[in-house]
Amino acid sequence: MQATIGDRRVGYDSFGSGIPLLLIHAFPLNRTMYAEQNKELAKGARVVSFDAPGVGNSESAEVSIDGLADLAVGLMDALHIQTAVVGGVSMGGYAALAFARLYPDRLRGLILADTRAAADSPEGRKGRQEMADVALNEGSAAIAERMIPRVLGATTLKRRRKIVDRVRGMIESTPPEAIAALSLALGGRCDSTALLSDIRVPTLVVTGEEDALTPASEAREWGGKIRHAKIVEIPDAGHLANIETPDRFNSIVREFLEGLPPSR
Repeated sequence: MQATIGDRRVGYDSFGSGIPLLLIHAFPLNRTMYAEQNKELAKGARVVSFDAPGVGNSESAEVSIDGLADLAVGLMDALHIQTAVVGGVSMGGYAALAFARLYPDRLRGLILADTRAAADSPEGRKGRQEMADVALNEGSAAIAERMIPRVLGATTLKRRRKIVDRVRGMIESTPPEAIAALSLALGGRCDSTALLSDIRVPTLVVTGEEDALTPASEAREWGGKIRHAKIVEIPDAGHLANIETPDRFNSIVREFLEGLPPSR
């Protein structure tokens, strides 16, 4: 499906009914990374996801992490959703934190999976530029070769060939120009560390125990700064826990949603 938000068309999915759960995808994937959540969590929630600019079924446009939060609230408006639990994996978590900063009155809860609150270091920003250059000069397949060993855990790489192939397919289907733009957007994102102590909505922090990019130890540190946050580690999962261990991920999220206070 597509929605017109401002002057652009945005590809999105909406499954189920109940409490709105808006999920923002990871870099450099697309909204289909939430296929298992669409199927299972939609039994008790309205699961909404969308493609970033230039990805999947969304038109190309300038992109920033704050801009992804703007798209999220624009999609909520288009779908007549007043408040939602907003979450995401990796880049999606950065955008969810931006949403919490920019639109706190539209937020019912937060789900932050395999992500971090801090901005990139100068070395990290340099790496984002290098990633953008590789995408533009060598193509999406070269990005897949670089990223798969980093975003998937050891267990998945050894035992879950279908998941490896699925993630590779998502990365290779993302246009190089979109990968480059998103990589630079990641490097330019705001530091959300100071925001953490001001978050008042129920928050779930999920991390894969085999996540080498945003380690569980780091998630416990920054997640502990959020008032009453629930922090859960998932065994045998890397940086894409919702894809690598969907049953466990869905169970954790379902329990979180069921424990939310009634909407006022």
